[in-house]
Amino acid sequence: MDAGLTVTGTVRYFDRQVSVASDNKASLTYCGDESKGYNKVIKTGEVKKTKTTKNSYVSYGVQVAKNAVGVWELVKIVSSRGADRCQP
Repeated sequence: MDAGLTVTGTVRYFDRQVSVASDNKASLTYCGDESKGYNKVIKTGEVKKTKTTKNSYVSYGVQVAKNAVGVWELVKIVSSRGADRCQP
């Protein structure tokens, strides 16, 4: 379903940590500061600004693996809004 929205502003990513499990598997965790990122209505250009809250900070965890031709691919991603480890 197309909501007619896009994203505008700035999202800052920080506190990245990489863990290599083997020659073909690795994981990455990082935080995202979305306090200056907003929804924008495509048709009108209206920016829907919101107040900064605990939920403006998101923790991400991803798993990657090499495919048969040696290219790293995203296998899994999880996120958690309001994560304590990402708070300022």
